[in-house]
Amino acid sequence: MELELRKRIEDLYSRSHRTNQLTATSFLDPAETAQAKIVIRHLTGVNALFYGGYEGAERMRLFFLPDYLDEEFFPYDEYLSAILVKCPYGSPTHRDYLGSLMGLGIKRETIGDILVFNGYTYIICTPTIASFIADNLIKVGKFGVKCELCELSQVKAPEPVFDAVTGTVASLRADAVTAVAFNISRTTAAELIKEGRLSLNHLEELSTSREIEVGNLLSLRGYGRAKLAELGGMSRKGRQFIKLHVFSKK
Repeated sequence: MELELRKRIEDLYSRSHRTNQLTATSFLDPAETAQAKIVIRHLTGVNALFYGGYEGAERMRLFFLPDYLDEEFFPYDEYLSAILVKCPYGSPTHRDYLGSLMGLGIKRETIGDILVFNGYTYIICTPTIASFIADNLIKVGKFGVKCELCELSQVKAPEPVFDAVTGTVASLRADAVTAVAFNISRTTAAELIKEGRLSLNHLEELSTSREIEVGNLLSLRGYGRAKLAELGGMSRKGRQFIKLHVFSKK
């Protein structure tokens, strides 16, 4: 998958560089975005933009821009669309929405983030399928819904829901911080990391001794996600106080 993604990105870059035209990927998930950023670091003369329709988007498209275009004048509405879905009589989940969209025969890579609020939801997608979704998505789960196209500027992300977790660690090693974040022993954390179940900033992390920095996102498969939010002072025993945000599972 990584090799396939690398080739796709390099091909889009080459085409844009050769023709001085805009090229773009479909929507990338956070892991693919992280991998794409590594790929473009090794390309020369790159004018690239990652965007998913609103500030803080998880699923984003990668755009290679021609010389005459920059981020300030980028025609976002030509490459990203937003749909407002109203559901006043029920509370479908993110999984319900995704299942209903797949049931319409829509490919996952054409769908960006699905932002679920109380009574309404925003769906980010490619413009080529926006009208189809608006016309054909009439039921999500067991609930009837009404869809309409809306401006990207209308879309806002929900406030993240998290628990603040504090603790102390001897060092900021991955196994130590992971243990505090998910309330497991350091030995268990180390075993899970070696099994390949930890992602650091959306990339697999196999080193138990990797130093975690403030702002880093940890994802432990089967447990959830957490961000190292703050470093505090030192305890009398010389241990580092840390504060993490442990996010609720979607």
